[in-house]
Amino acid sequence: MSNFGYYSIKNALSKALESLPDWKSLNPFEKGQQIDKSFKSIFKDLMKQFNMKPGVDYVDNLKDNEQSADFVALSQKADDLIQGLLTGKIVAISEYSKVSKLGNQFTVRAHFRDIRKSG
Repeated sequence: MSNFGYYSIKNALSKALESLPDWKSLNPFEKGQQIDKSFKSIFKDLMKQFNMKPGVDYVDNLKDNEQSADFVALSQKADDLIQGLLTGKIVAISEYSKVSKLGNQFTVRAHFRDIRKSG
């Protein structure tokens, strides 16, 4: 199996995003959202195109008692996370600073938000 060009793909996506008319005017959070949406869409389309599902060993090099790690699906929880991210039911929140009502500044750590559980 040949080693596909990860950096070529990354550079192509980067150039495509930078060529968007309003890319330079986006703040880092908005750029992150655009990258996130693009990556999820591409990942989902490729998996669908090749009839692939997270948690399946497509390389066929695992022993019968080993869990598959294809697409980073190391556990049911990881598989659920990937499915949630791909379907937009879970969103990634970057670390950010915030000021409390009392005027104290604090940092909110990066985390995932399951929008099925909120609201």
